[in-house]
Amino acid sequence: MTTDLAWTDTRSSAPPALGGVSHYLALSRLPVAVFTWIPYVVGGLLVPGLGVGGWLVLIGAGTLLQAFACHVNDLTDLASDRLNPARLRSPLVRGAVAPATVAGWAVTEAAVLAAAAWALADGTVARAGLVGVVVLTAWLNILQKSPERGSPMLWDYLFGVAMAAPLPLVALARGGHAGLPVCLLVVGFGFHMVATNSSVGNLKDIATDRSAGSRTTAIALGVRTRHEGGFHFPRRYLAFVLSAQVGVAGCTVAAAVVLGVRGWDVRQAVLAMGGAVLALASSAGLARLFTGPGPFADVSRSELTAPSRRGQLPPGWLRNGGWSFGNTLAFLLGCAAVLPGPSAARLALAVAGWFAAVLAVARLRTVRARRDALGTGATGAAS
Repeated sequence: MTTDLAWTDTRSSAPPALGGVSHYLALSRLPVAVFTWIPYVVGGLLVPGLGVGGWLVLIGAGTLLQAFACHVNDLTDLASDRLNPARLRSPLVRGAVAPATVAGWAVTEAAVLAAAAWALADGTVARAGLVGVVVLTAWLNILQKSPERGSPMLWDYLFGVAMAAPLPLVALARGGHAGLPVCLLVVGFGFHMVATNSSVGNLKDIATDRSAGSRTTAIALGVRTRHEGGFHFPRRYLAFVLSAQVGVAGCTVAAAVVLGVRGWDVRQAVLAMGGAVLALASSAGLARLFTGPGPFADVSRSELTAPSRRGQLPPGWLRNGGWSFGNTLAFLLGCAAVLPGPSAARLALAVAGWFAAVLAVARLRTVRARRDALGTGATGAAS
């Protein structure tokens, strides 16, 4: 149960050690780890005095949780991934890395996260809560597509809880607490994860999930693919996804209202109102995808699921996932409104730096792929 935008693996004659690192990074889907570490960092920034070291530890913890979730997910979904054209480049699917190795990574990541929470957190409640997030993440990724156990709709909501809970828990771990505006934003972020996972997260793999006998929210609520592209969406499925998105917009607007009632300065007003407007716009964007011509057609035509060009995000992500990124930006603007000015600036710097690094690495991988292709072509011509 991960926010799974492709991060393709490189195939080269790298030394085994470097190849292992490459496989680890590919299976961790690190470009989207930003969704996981943002709550950790915001929770840490709610309490004054977070140094650079603590800042990096929180980014690392969130990133490690993302990797852990992906590794458990890949092991659980290995059978269906072997049927999925989108996963053909996965090192696990093509046998470049053994399942036992990935299991070893997951166990190590869980142990590190649990040990760090117990060693660094202040208070038993915060410690137990942060360890509980790790346990819940593993449990959900194991059970998320089970055809026999529980409700996938419940799993989606628990996934939202697991993604949002680190924010108040980290604040508590540092001896602070989350006020009402922050709590509203946390709930909105949880709704955001529910809407994202039950729409793009479910739809991009629906064909292979159905073939493998998996049971997701989309399948359980009767979504069917159309031969001409796109999907048939039953009303109950639309109600589930759109109600979660309404929760995002409602919580973001409510947080802005609370800040306004308490008295905000110009910076807070601009950020909070900007977040509220963006959440409403994202809601309209999602509704348009469901009701417009060929809703989510790019997903059904595998634009999000087919192997992407090496080192680049799939071309359909902006059209089909743009509303989800809008939700994330709305959450960030709301958090920046709540945080003191210097802390808000540090949050913006962390997010901007992360995306700059992702784009730089993607560019390097693209250049390397072109160079390898040219070298292969030259070798073929010479022979």
